[in-house]
Amino acid sequence: MKKNITINLLGRLYAIDEDAYELLERYTDSLRNYFRRREGGEEIVDDIEARIAELFDELKSKGTEAITIEHVEDIIHRVGSPEEMDSPSPDSPRGEEGFSSQFTDGNGPAPSMGEAGRGAKRLYRNMADRKLMGVLSGFATYFGGDVLWWRLGFLVMFFLTPGGVVHRMFDWGYWNWGISLNFTLIILYIVLGILMPVADTPEDRLRMKGKEVNPQNLADEVSQPQSQANEGGHMGCLGGFFFILGTLIRWFFYGIGIALAFSLLTGIVALTAAMTMPHSLIHESDPAFWQFFDANQTHLMLASVLCLVVLAIPAYCLIHSLFSEIRLLQPMGIRQRVMFLVTWILTFVVAAVVCTGLAGKVKDALDHSHDISDEKYRKENTHDGIFYRPDEWEFLSERGWRVLRAEHCDRYTAAGQYYTDTDARYIDTYDSRHRQLFTIERTEELQPGHYLLSACVRADGQGAYVYAFIDGYNQAPWLKEIPADDNTGGDIWREAKQWLENERKEHGDTICNMEIYNRMRDIAHANSEQGYGWNRITLPDIVIPKPAVLHYGVSTVPSLTGQSFLGHWFSACDFELKRMDNNKK
Repeated sequence: MKKNITINLLGRLYAIDEDAYELLERYTDSLRNYFRRREGGEEIVDDIEARIAELFDELKSKGTEAITIEHVEDIIHRVGSPEEMDSPSPDSPRGEEGFSSQFTDGNGPAPSMGEAGRGAKRLYRNMADRKLMGVLSGFATYFGGDVLWWRLGFLVMFFLTPGGVVHRMFDWGYWNWGISLNFTLIILYIVLGILMPVADTPEDRLRMKGKEVNPQNLADEVSQPQSQANEGGHMGCLGGFFFILGTLIRWFFYGIGIALAFSLLTGIVALTAAMTMPHSLIHESDPAFWQFFDANQTHLMLASVLCLVVLAIPAYCLIHSLFSEIRLLQPMGIRQRVMFLVTWILTFVVAAVVCTGLAGKVKDALDHSHDISDEKYRKENTHDGIFYRPDEWEFLSERGWRVLRAEHCDRYTAAGQYYTDTDARYIDTYDSRHRQLFTIERTEELQPGHYLLSACVRADGQGAYVYAFIDGYNQAPWLKEIPADDNTGGDIWREAKQWLENERKEHGDTICNMEIYNRMRDIAHANSEQGYGWNRITLPDIVIPKPAVLHYGVSTVPSLTGQSFLGHWFSACDFELKRMDNNKK
């Protein structure tokens, strides 16, 4: 069942089904678009419509109640045949002598549409068989060949170029011709998509195929469904792949356009706020920035406006393309495309020049601001001539430690490899070139007696020592070298493993002291049961003959230890000073 409608053609009413009406409307519109470029074109189209009305009357006189699409197709071929138009038959009845006489001014025949439209092929974007912008389909129509091979060739050049994208995904260390060619292909495709006209009208599609623009060909082109190229194309596996890929890329660019539009709106709001907001209200937030802003306000405003234009043009073009995709706007004309492209290129070049000059000023300002901030930061965190990070100073000062010398040391403390708790912090230094000269110590006032100093330590090379000496006594310091077990093993770890083995042999699954058992288990299981290299060392018996101040700590300075440090790092923690004669500190 088809829907019939009634149309008014030159004051006469005709019943026509909907499909036939759409075909007739496309045909008359295409002829009107063509003849409007010629003098007297409106009169020519009116004559054509009068001829169509006469043929409709003939159908009605034969008893046709509603005009069908078959009737319209037959009328289009009758009206648009070249022989009827250019050389009327002498025995043709009145009313069917063709349109040559109607297209003349009485002084001779007018040139036929075939003569007016004859010419070489023209390069258009073929939107009837597009996957993205119709560029490759247009090339295939113009130069010949299956569009599928053009698309495959483009992908081969893009992905399989030596040093191209597939290779470059794993190598960003240098720029080579491969990535340049990939980039050039993308830019060339986009530029061609902007500059190449779209084969929108039937006349454009005929010129794209190299056919004459005459009523016969126009009729054939108008009556051909625009989906025919896709319906008859290669919609197998590869065709489906290209369709999905093209759709995804196209909507990806539409998404970019929408994102650019939001960025543009945000930039306009921010720029308006910066230009209109009283500086006295915001200078206190960052005086250095606003001082730079005031000194370079003209350049900043110019750069901002240029950047907004650079964003606005592609945003507008992409959104316009989106609206034309959903039939809310007509596609841009070639002149409009070229105008936008030239404007964008000029604006981009000017913006690049302005922003490059401004970038130098910004870098100088940032370097100056950084130097001031760094100087202030170092001054605030320097104690006794040595710079500490705030967290290191807090940790060491709370425990009474003081760094006496720190050369070629990138840190004073660390965390993560304590033998029982990976969150615990401990004394630690590091230098990749074996140059560090480091001494850290603390002091305690002691009464006469015998004392024992112990500590948990580790190192990756020889020459780091735990030391102790009495203030004011002319005697050599007590020294004990830190074992160089690196960051695996260590006496503490081995003792813990041995203790667990002995415990299992003596008591089996029975645990006598859960606290000690858990501690030993944690030490034995540290670093995937490899340990962290910690050892507990004890200095020889420290004898204090009278009340005195004891200095003790760790050092890699040869003048104190008598040996150069051969490692990169050492660690120390859990210092314990015990009085041995009455077990009081």
